[in-house]
Amino acid sequence: MDLPMTRDQSHQFAQWIKSNYGPQINDVLAGSPFTLDIACAIACQETGIYLRPFTKMLPADEALARCVFDASGDADGTSRGAFPQNTAVFRTAYGDDLTNLLIAEANQTRALRGLGAAQWVYKGYGVFQYDLQNIKTDEVFFREKRWGRFDECLTRLLALLMRKYAATNDVMLAIRAYNGSGQRADNYLANVKQFIAFCSEVS
Repeated sequence: MDLPMTRDQSHQFAQWIKSNYGPQINDVLAGSPFTLDIACAIACQETGIYLRPFTKMLPADEALARCVFDASGDADGTSRGAFPQNTAVFRTAYGDDLTNLLIAEANQTRALRGLGAAQWVYKGYGVFQYDLQNIKTDEVFFREKRWGRFDECLTRLLALLMRKYAATNDVMLAIRAYNGSGQRADNYLANVKQFIAFCSEVS
């Protein structure tokens, strides 16, 4: 199992999430089959390795706003099947203004990571990495930079998980499907299960 964070790092990150957003998560997930620890675990898998250092430098909401990750399709050695396959495809579909806005947001995050600027539109937004392919039905989330608001990210996470749960009637299979299918989704689920165990150790 190739976890992106250690147990101790997971504890630190889960504590940050629960301290800042725990009651909100419990309220939104109430009545669903998903739990606070599941939400924390998905965040650990999706963004924890990058976001955890930001939480030590920035206020909570400013740290969330820097959750702009996943350069697939543009970074060397990567490819992407979903829309947009790369920045050029996105620019053709959505024009210069929105493309340049998203590039600027990505470069603010890159600077925090000690990386130079790049002319890439990144594909994952928010603590749970809401994928840019969703812009086709949810353009306002990206145009208004709503990934910096935890409530906006959480409601979309729950909506996607509930859609997967409706198809599978199984919590763990719904989490697996959140990452797609095949071996990559199997590995994703194995990691999230381990992070659930780690997160449950944090009150």
